[in-house]
Amino acid sequence: MICAACPPFPGPAAAFRVRLPAILPSLRHALAGLAALSLAAIAVAGEAPQAWVPGVLEMPADAEVLSDREIGSTVRMFSFSTAEDTGALLDTWEQALKENGYVIEQGTDELLEGAIEFSGEGIGNAKIVASPMPESGRNLVEFDATLR
Repeated sequence: MICAACPPFPGPAAAFRVRLPAILPSLRHALAGLAALSLAAIAVAGEAPQAWVPGVLEMPADAEVLSDREIGSTVRMFSFSTAEDTGALLDTWEQALKENGYVIEQGTDELLEGAIEFSGEGIGNAKIVASPMPESGRNLVEFDATLR
């Protein structure tokens, strides 16, 4: 029996068409807040969000995390951008690593400016490389490490 006064049942998908657009602005605000909170935590603490990065390396206040990857149980990659002078930053980090028992390794390919290769507490080997990002006026800092 069909009722002429009742419209046909639109099905369960209609509920999503009505509700989803209504919650999208709230979802966008929540995600933006989470991203801002993550970056603020880095800026306030001055520490890398990764537990494997040596605690003696103080992160720049304006660090913006670009990538954070874990491959298997031992390989880690992490990068961020900063407006800080990376030459001075790497010099400070190299000194801090030396003073805290990390071994700095200089190979023939390490004669290039803008890189530190080291090993130590919990780290089999790691490399930090800094390079300019001309399109943004900032500098890219990349960490690659193999954990023990």
